[in-house]
Amino acid sequence: MLNVNRPLRQLFDLLQRRDLAWTIISLNLIGFIVGTVYWYGPHFMVGKNGLGAPSPLLWVFIPDCPLFAFLFVLAYIGLRRHRDWNWFYAVTAIGLIKYGVWTVTFWLTYWNVGAPITLEGVIMTVAHLGMITQGIFLLTQFRAEMRHVLVALAWFVLSDFVDYGLGEYPFFYPSVPLWLMQWHTISMTWLLCAWVAFLAARKAPVLQASGSKS
Repeated sequence: MLNVNRPLRQLFDLLQRRDLAWTIISLNLIGFIVGTVYWYGPHFMVGKNGLGAPSPLLWVFIPDCPLFAFLFVLAYIGLRRHRDWNWFYAVTAIGLIKYGVWTVTFWLTYWNVGAPITLEGVIMTVAHLGMITQGIFLLTQFRAEMRHVLVALAWFVLSDFVDYGLGEYPFFYPSVPLWLMQWHTISMTWLLCAWVAFLAARKAPVLQASGSKS
């Protein structure tokens, strides 16, 4: 069992406050709408490189971060209503961490190669640090089992194939190497699923935080 440190516990306490529930839900819904329209809108309409819109069958795999911001809203409501949606919580938690880390890695790499630090980049970095926090929080709220991890692994392997096998990966500035972001996201799929699987095999909560359910 892992113990989250004090700053994370304080953040988790905020996420569990009833008076902040609608604020948290609203911020995630705004992130879902703005992210889908602003960052992924052209991808849906004309394709990532303007070569044609992707098949509707692939749409669910395209807006990675906005999708998981929305899924957290559903998971958050499910937790507050004491729903036993553990497979869904596992997929959502891993996705929040995976794509949150991906985006933070992208911006840090982009700035490291000499790009200017802009308000857009700072806002997106902070927002995706929030996604990572939400994912870790979600992992404190349920007991994962191997079957939940297998569902998550299947989903993200398929998602990675759509992104980098079919070329539907998110737009990012060309100064950041494609190979870096590709292998980063693929490795995150396996590392995160392996981590949760290891702790599931120990039959322990993935993480332990104040107020978490056993």
